[in-house]
Amino acid sequence: MHMSKSRIFLAFMLFFVGGVALRSFFVVGELYALIGIGALVCVMLAFSRDMKVGLYAAMAGVSLIGMLWVSSFEPRQLVREKQAGKNITIEGEVVRDPEFRNNTQRLVVAPQSAPKEKIVVVALRYPEAAYGDTVRVTGMLKRPENFSGFDYAGYLAKDDIYFTMNYADVAVVREGSGVRRSLFAVKNRLKENINLAMPSPHASFVNGILLGDTADMPKELDEAFVASGVSHLTALSGYNITIIAVFIAFALSFFFTSSAVITALSVISIILFVLMTGASPSIVRAAIMGSALLLARHFGRQSAPLIVIVFAAFIMIVVNPRVLLFDIGFQLSFLAVLGLAYIAPYVQNKMARVPEFLKWKEAFVATISAQIAVLPLLAYQFGQVSLVAPLVNVLVLPLMPFAMLFGFLTGTAGFIAPLLAKIFAYPLWVITAYQLHVIEYFALLPHALISL
Repeated sequence: MHMSKSRIFLAFMLFFVGGVALRSFFVVGELYALIGIGALVCVMLAFSRDMKVGLYAAMAGVSLIGMLWVSSFEPRQLVREKQAGKNITIEGEVVRDPEFRNNTQRLVVAPQSAPKEKIVVVALRYPEAAYGDTVRVTGMLKRPENFSGFDYAGYLAKDDIYFTMNYADVAVVREGSGVRRSLFAVKNRLKENINLAMPSPHASFVNGILLGDTADMPKELDEAFVASGVSHLTALSGYNITIIAVFIAFALSFFFTSSAVITALSVISIILFVLMTGASPSIVRAAIMGSALLLARHFGRQSAPLIVIVFAAFIMIVVNPRVLLFDIGFQLSFLAVLGLAYIAPYVQNKMARVPEFLKWKEAFVATISAQIAVLPLLAYQFGQVSLVAPLVNVLVLPLMPFAMLFGFLTGTAGFIAPLLAKIFAYPLWVITAYQLHVIEYFALLPHALISL
């Protein structure tokens, strides 16, 4: 049996991820995994001269190591377990940019006494806390409860969040500092500048696609996004950033001919985008997948796309194996990238005779390929399918890089002069008015959204 080094490397990564998946979806005791590793070592020793048997045994062993790797991330005992159900007061640091909704704020707090056992705190909006602040919170500590078949506890645990505290009293003990706090402050100022330069709901739409901030999104518009299958636009999910990465490259292709220049500028754009939104773990994971796709497309070897994409996923799973099961953004980005790498060439070939016009065909191919790849997961996760989603995405997505560009210019111009921001806001309003009209029109069509 002859396998190239790249294929062997790919196989080992896939077997490791397979082991993580088995342990994530099924309860497999550590003892069984250890026994399996011991048995495989014996097999490898007994058949040491048979390369084929040795290689298969090594791959199976890597799968078992993947199972044990998941187990190593599960806490053996929580320090505050005995305090669950009791009113307590703790001090800790706000480790995420707070989410503000009407009269409430949602904080993720890492207690000073047990920083790896984070708490989701929901409290009245004022006094407002910020990233990096040290806060004192008082309320009833609870373990997260699952609902409607959704493993909410597992979803939070992937980010080391094991407790919740609702209706808490919050007091800011000490203001924070640091680079990420400054990044979040810039993000919030950008949002304010856009709100001043544009009317609603255009401003809330721009803040959603540019910053992932949907706090001011009208409920009716949010429902229209779901019905037309474009909720990913404002979610800053892996799927969103992957699509954005492709369309940034698509927009740059009008100005540059060098593939290397387009790829480099696209990756730099993604990095700046991540920094602007605060570099949260989920956004960083999504950006890695988007960058992996661009690099795979640039190098272009037949075997390169899968190796690059799987390697990016492998690294993220090694860092945090729980994302495989509980981070839908990671799952969507992985599938979208695979769709763009493997389904897109097939669709492109089928459309070979269709005339090109301002590269619309490339936009259509990228959009429909990603949609096909993620559709099964979306249907499984949400129990709903938007029948108009492929068409709406084709009509809306090609303008996303331009909406984001003018959104960024509007927000940054606001730091200089409000009038300058309004100059950039006018073309931005034209673009978003078209996008919102398309989304709302198709959302109102009969049977646009069906439940499974």
